Amino acid sequence: MKQWFASLAQAIPRYALTVAGVLALVLFVLLALLPLQIVHAHLSDAAYLKGLLVWAILALLCFVPALSMLIRKIWFFPGRAAPVASSQLREQLLALNRQDLPVRIQESGRALVAQWRYDDPKWCELMDASGIRRMLEMRLIFDETTHTITIRDRFRRVNLELCPVKVRPSLLAVPGVVFSVPPAGTRDSGLFQIRLPVDYTFRPREMKAPLTALILAQGWNVRYTLL
Repeated sequence: MKQWFASLAQAIPRYALTVAGVLALVLFVLLALLPLQIVHAHLSDAAYLKGLLVWAILALLCFVPALSMLIRKIWFFPGRAAPVASSQLREQLLALNRQDLPVRIQESGRALVAQWRYDDPKWCELMDASGIRRMLEMRLIFDETTHTITIRDRFRRVNLELCPVKVRPSLLAVPGVVFSVPPAGTRDSGLFQIRLPVDYTFRPREMKAPLTALILAQGWNVRYTLL
């Protein structure tokens, strides 16, 4: 119960800052449209539409990076101990593959990718029973200079109807962010909790929160990002 209240105390200010920041960004984008609206009466319809198009393109190009920067600033968690070597942290994360967990960690260049074991007969049948049609994929990007792991979330559609004979995840990965405050106080892979396989619902937070907490327990910082 204490861990739950501690996590809630961390989450509320971050969610509030995120909402306030998004509203501020939206307000800024709308204010950028104000000059065009002022001179609207002096423009032809064609010129006004071109102005709107330019505004929309510039707003999109500015809004998404600004939102990503906002998330990176607010959703940053400092490590909870002296940082271990990156090789040791990698080994601890890869060691999760040897446990009876629905999560798989794969190497992808210098990064690691975490995803559900969607092609494992045991887990994909449970995922199908849970109605999962979109699954989380987390890319863990290591920065050894600052001992920080940046987590980039992506979502893929997956067809589990023919599981385990044939599982077809989509090639397209859609960017997104799972805002999850890691539980406090737990320092090992027990963060995934000892539960029966049927207890998993395969929601994004069931993967992200324990992985984030495991990284923090090894002294590394964690930063969420959109881009």
